Amino acid sequence: MMHPRHRRSAVVLVSLLALVGTPLTQRVSAGAAVADSKVSITDPANDTREDSGDPNVEDAVVANRPYADIRQAFVRFQNGNITFSEFLEAYIDLLEHNYLYWVMGPPGFTAQSAGPRSASASGGQFWVQLKKGANGLGEVAVYTGDPTKSALTPIKCEGTGAGIDLVAHSYTASLPASCVGSPSSFAWAAWSQMQPPDNPSGKFVWDAAPDYPASAKAVTPATVTGYWAGGSDGKVYNFGDAPAMGSPQAATPTVDVEASRFGKGYWTLDEKGVVSAFGPVLYGSLAPADLKAGEKATSLSGTPTGSGYWVFTNKGRVFAFGDAAKSIGDVSTLKLNGDILDSAATPSGKGYYMVGSDGGVFSLGDANFEGSMGGKPLNGPVQSIVPDPDGQGYWLVANDGGIFSFKALFHGSMGDKKLNKPMTGMVPYGDAYLMVAEDGGVFNFSNQPFSGSLGDKPPATPIVAITALT
Repeated sequence: MMHPRHRRSAVVLVSLLALVGTPLTQRVSAGAAVADSKVSITDPANDTREDSGDPNVEDAVVANRPYADIRQAFVRFQNGNITFSEFLEAYIDLLEHNYLYWVMGPPGFTAQSAGPRSASASGGQFWVQLKKGANGLGEVAVYTGDPTKSALTPIKCEGTGAGIDLVAHSYTASLPASCVGSPSSFAWAAWSQMQPPDNPSGKFVWDAAPDYPASAKAVTPATVTGYWAGGSDGKVYNFGDAPAMGSPQAATPTVDVEASRFGKGYWTLDEKGVVSAFGPVLYGSLAPADLKAGEKATSLSGTPTGSGYWVFTNKGRVFAFGDAAKSIGDVSTLKLNGDILDSAATPSGKGYYMVGSDGGVFSLGDANFEGSMGGKPLNGPVQSIVPDPDGQGYWLVANDGGIFSFKALFHGSMGDKKLNKPMTGMVPYGDAYLMVAEDGGVFNFSNQPFSGSLGDKPPATPIVAITALT
């Protein structure tokens, strides 16, 4: 559990409690301007403060404490998930006495600067903490209560995600909004509290964003839809609400694009197994020596937490990065009738599917096998596999646009239509699936809106993959 130090400045603590003295606004209507669902705060440099040791004395500003100095804080409230981020001037290990957290309260609060005073802590207050976690990749904890009385109570919150980027000095905590009552809006502040690395027994230093006195911006939820399509040249095209986030400098053909959970962005994969990150944390890539003669990377699947991924090769080997399970297995010892071209993880992260160009499906871990097209006549090679959202089955798509359903409701296909270019990828989208062809044509068979395509302006190099904003 998080144990805020009692000796911290009562000025700042009361400022934070001013956020949470009344309940968060409960959901009364869905939707809001997308811009209001993403709020950032830029914090001044060299504004960290050192604990005075006296709750009646304001803590003094101290310079040259980059490990506690917040340079930017960020919140995103989209598609039923809340993501908090802090960017520090320098990386700091989240050890026992080093805290990063965010406090949530009702809209319209103003941080106070008038010295210590009492404040109500009744109802609606939440503290979201990022811990180091057992695997060192981050762990999210959610609390409610009154920290002035050391009465923080943990809240069970499943489906969280964390990210710690050593290079960017960024720290991210994501959680379902249902863990904090699905508010229709809330105000927030970010907090860092660190022990000096060169003096672990010394006074702690801290920073907050926004600085006080200041009025916090409210953030409201939004439902966003969209997708990214990736070309073999590495260029990534954005559609709908999916933001433009960049493309890799591709000397090697790109083979896949995979969205990270919580709307953080995406990873790209080239055929040598090099992963590039645009938004989420980069957890690693294959080394040149990892691939055998005739072997190439073909697919990347993210973990449910967004804190890792698997890279799959055409020979059925699997490489795990971040919090991706390393012991699920592969199919490299089997005689394959076609190259492995696509993969999909199960919701638990304890299994995954692979599909070969011959339509063979391989279910490992807790992935359920429901059938395949292996050994059956096909008009063209199978390109992708998409699990049914209900977890009971999956769909396959061949390059002629034909869909094969296995314990999953058939929503339509392009198999009986003339395509300008072969189908090359398919991803989960809403209640069904979204397909893309090499010319960038996008075909939507779901309850989500169509957000455009490149079909009328085909790119010079083929599109190889599509992935949906989450």
